[in-house]
Amino acid sequence: MQFACLKATLGEVMVPKAYDHMEKLAERLSRGLRRAIERHKAPWHVVRVGARVEFICAPGPLQNGAEAAGAHVPEVEQAVHVALLNRGCLIAPFHNMMLISPATRKRQVDRLIAAFNDVMTELFAEEATA
Repeated sequence: MQFACLKATLGEVMVPKAYDHMEKLAERLSRGLRRAIERHKAPWHVVRVGARVEFICAPGPLQNGAEAAGAHVPEVEQAVHVALLNRGCLIAPFHNMMLISPATRKRQVDRLIAAFNDVMTELFAEEATA
């Protein structure tokens, strides 16, 4: 059974077409998150490695582990996660990470970008009026 699953995964899932799809949507997601961050002048940045996209609550890029540890802001991250969840979007509960899969659809990415932008609006509204 394990070898049948491995064979199916390698032959039908981990194929160039799937990677092309994931790369395109990951780029769309990272670009959308970056635009929201820039729009709200948040001191944050986005990191993308392949189909993995993450927002970091600090200016970037980070240079070392100490900077990475300092960029972890649990209260803000938890607030973002809950606010996204309230908008129907669930992201990984650690690292503020989002993964694009072969099954991910453009409309799902766009929904997440819109929800993230809404959350940024709420988080940074006070600074915009100051």
